[in-house]
Amino acid sequence: MSWKIDAPAVPPPGIPDLTRSAPARELPDNLADTQAYLPLTVSMLDQPLGSIEDHFAAVIGPHPAEIHWSSLSWPEAPRRDLYGESKHAEVTLLLNGDSRELDTRSDTHLVLVHVRRQNGDGYEDRFAQ
Repeated sequence: MSWKIDAPAVPPPGIPDLTRSAPARELPDNLADTQAYLPLTVSMLDQPLGSIEDHFAAVIGPHPAEIHWSSLSWPEAPRRDLYGESKHAEVTLLLNGDSRELDTRSDTHLVLVHVRRQNGDGYEDRFAQ
């Protein structure tokens, strides 16, 4: 779904109205005509790891984008000051960017691991090592 205020009112032929939610099966294989809708938010529930990453990276090319996994579960790791939990366990893969705002392009990819501090006071992003 596009949040862009000046997205086309009438989509190009073969493209669903991306100003509202659209099932993935309605999207064409070639998304070249969707640039006017960028940035897009896409939600795909219950996809197995490794099933979309390569195709997604090919579609976005050199543009900044992210894949965000939620509903994970972290074990306790007291030696690393990490609190075991499921509620806020998330991972984000940033492609061609180095901030979650996706406002600047870079030539790197970044993995963020979202964790809660051992004392339970707040959250932080940690870079994967």
